[in-house]
Formats: sequence, structure tokens, C-alpha cells
Amino acid sequence: MIEEDIQRLQEGKIDFLEFLLSQSNLSEVYLKEMLDKGVTPTSQNAEEWMMRYENQFLYNAKLP
Repeated sequence: MIEEDIQRLQEGKIDFLEFLLSQSNLSEVYLKEMLDKGVTPTSQNAEEWMMRYENQFLYNAKLP
């Protein structure tokens, strides 16, 4: 399923928010963080959140 979602994202059929919300393991973490910050989930902050998440947890890099 994730491969299909990645392909749909790359083809522009879904945006980052739709992609992130379709990933149950990530959507809970993302939505909790947005709620805690009082921020409305958008495609733009979903993309930014995903990049920070990848760098912090997948690539073990620290971003400001």
C-alpha cells in the first residue's frame, strides 16, 4: 500500500497531507504534534513535518 501511495504522491494525485494521513503509523504522531501546537494540518506543514521526521528518525540527523 505504501508503494502505491508514494507513486500517487509523486504523480500529484494526492498531496502530502493526504499521503501522511493514509499512513496510520505516522498520522497519529503528526496529528498529535499539530494539535499540541494548535496548528491546522495542511499539505505544506505535512511536507515540512515529514522532512523533519525523516531526517530525525530515519537518517538520524539533527535539524534546527
